[in-house]
Amino acid sequence: MRFLNCTVALVLVLLAGCTYESKEDIASLKETDISKLNVSQFEGSRSKSPQTEAGLDSQVPDDGSHPSVQEAVKVQRAVVVPDEADGKWKAVKLLIKNKKDEARNETKTINLGSSFELEDSGIKVTVGPFLPNFVMSQKAYTSSGNELTNPAVQLVIEQNGKTLYTGWAFAKYPTMYAFEHEDFALQLMDYIPIDVS
Repeated sequence: MRFLNCTVALVLVLLAGCTYESKEDIASLKETDISKLNVSQFEGSRSKSPQTEAGLDSQVPDDGSHPSVQEAVKVQRAVVVPDEADGKWKAVKLLIKNKKDEARNETKTINLGSSFELEDSGIKVTVGPFLPNFVMSQKAYTSSGNELTNPAVQLVIEQNGKTLYTGWAFAKYPTMYAFEHEDFALQLMDYIPIDVS
């Protein structure tokens, strides 16, 4: 009950500060085009825009359009297979999903470093390094040891000589950063170690 009384009192205080000269003022406020308001005429508003204060007016066009957006710089990272995992993995199993005909889905075992084509689509998939415990730093994609904590394999997908995708397929998170195509999807299903005799 005390909370309700405080809330009602707060609303009344706020309403008391909003006084209008007449009903016409209220009607004109409802019909005001917000884009034509002079923001500096309102109490508590800044007389200068945040862009002016930050010295960014040169980026704001006078024609009312949005300022230009600079593209983010893509960070180039190396792939580093640590000694604990290097030479320990031979192949991966990928599920190749045909989005138009599920009966054509198949699982393929592909050796690391080799390529294959997705049916007769002209799409070539090259299977790169396998990282059993994928981690990413500012400078590299690598593995934190050889335990299968976050398995991932790098895929490079090309069509007619043009690279469509260079990224990772994650076993535990199949939709994260996944290859997007209208006909095909790829999913990392299993990983095959090199036989030690």
